[in-house]
Amino acid sequence: MTKKIVLFLKIFIICLFMKSLMASEKIQIEKFNDWSVLRQETDAGRLCYITSEPIEKKGDYDKNNRGETRVFVTHGPGKAERDVVSIVAGYVFEKQSEVDLYVDGVKQLFFTLQDRAWSFGPDEDKKIIRNMKRGNKLTVEGVSSRGNKTIDIYSLSGFTKAKQMLDKICP
Repeated sequence: MTKKIVLFLKIFIICLFMKSLMASEKIQIEKFNDWSVLRQETDAGRLCYITSEPIEKKGDYDKNNRGETRVFVTHGPGKAERDVVSIVAGYVFEKQSEVDLYVDGVKQLFFTLQDRAWSFGPDEDKKIIRNMKRGNKLTVEGVSSRGNKTIDIYSLSGFTKAKQMLDKICP
């Protein structure tokens, strides 16, 4: 029951997040190696996040058919949503599939909805962020609605400094 409530709240907040992203201008605060820190003022309040693009994309798929791919750590709006780790795949995930996220080989599972994926709760987010601060490489493995497997590799260079800035601008 608690997992279902957390899942519902995450989906609800992310839907608000996506609506807010479209409604207001993003301001890049700073870039730390491979990670950028951004802020937006929305109707619901301040939204801040750090994000990175893959340094390598692997898989048997049409490269022209795939949209933007990113990993995010988000704060807000509001105090309830802190350190939410999410993934945008650039394609619609296979229904009811899970995504494998590895930080230097340590595996975490994410649930999917459309083209996004999230961890199974705040405790998992904290664990992932702790591993990302210590790690060098993040790997995301997913399967598209067409059955194509993808592997995206991200550098964690600059993550710790970007996270510190995120915490500073959105306490």
